[in-house]
Amino acid sequence: MLWKRIATAAILVPLLVASILSSVGRPEGWPFLLLCAVAAALCAEEAFRMFLHSARDRAGGIALAVLVFFSAALLPGSFGVPAVLVCVLLSAFHVLPGSAQPAEKVRRAVTLCLGAVYVGGLLSTYPRTLLLPRGEHWVFLGILAVAAGDTMAYFTGRAIGRRKLAPAVSPSKTVEGAVGGLLGSVGCSILYAHGFLPGVPAGYAAVAGAAVGIFGQAGDLFESLIKRAAGVKDSGTILPGHGGILDRADGILAAGPVLYLFAALSSLAGVGA
Repeated sequence: MLWKRIATAAILVPLLVASILSSVGRPEGWPFLLLCAVAAALCAEEAFRMFLHSARDRAGGIALAVLVFFSAALLPGSFGVPAVLVCVLLSAFHVLPGSAQPAEKVRRAVTLCLGAVYVGGLLSTYPRTLLLPRGEHWVFLGILAVAAGDTMAYFTGRAIGRRKLAPAVSPSKTVEGAVGGLLGSVGCSILYAHGFLPGVPAGYAAVAGAAVGIFGQAGDLFESLIKRAAGVKDSGTILPGHGGILDRADGILAAGPVLYLFAALSSLAGVGA
């Protein structure tokens, strides 16, 4: 119901904004870092619950996702990459005990590995983006661009949507809705950069918004594919009116790495400095 969505957003949005703003200038941006770590644990729990029946597997997967998150978010690249690869190996080693058939063990290992890197690895890019020059504004730009794209895609699809975008994955999404969503992401990015990232050219903001919008929509489709494979409508029920945390974070997860690249390149090239 609409009122449930509004009430949930009224609680979560101020919490997110406060965590980002209070992290500016603090070591490792720890308030936002901890919020992202909690989100990683919740998203991982929802993802693994769809495919893993053992409580031991789910607990191990959540631990691995959080470990991947902190490894990728806090360690420098020369240490972070090997640390994430160690987590990948732990995903495989976790399934070695027991009498299950080899094919089942491999399925569980692949699920653990993909889930841990998909959730923990992708989310880790946001604390890293926050630590860049004017990083808080790049984080806001990315989140708002994904949200604007999602909203515009919904209303454009409802109004003029005719051609199905990926009927086998998400029957309700249309090509027209996807185009409307992309325009929403681009427009939001240009407006935000104009107001809060002075010096960043409108063209650069537009390309960044387009990339974030495309990756966000693709991430939404990928999560729809996951849910269809699992035979569920929502990843969870923790958010009244919204479903699960993963349902709300799917596009944001996928947009994280490309957002970081644009923010980092902007800093390196002196764009908007």
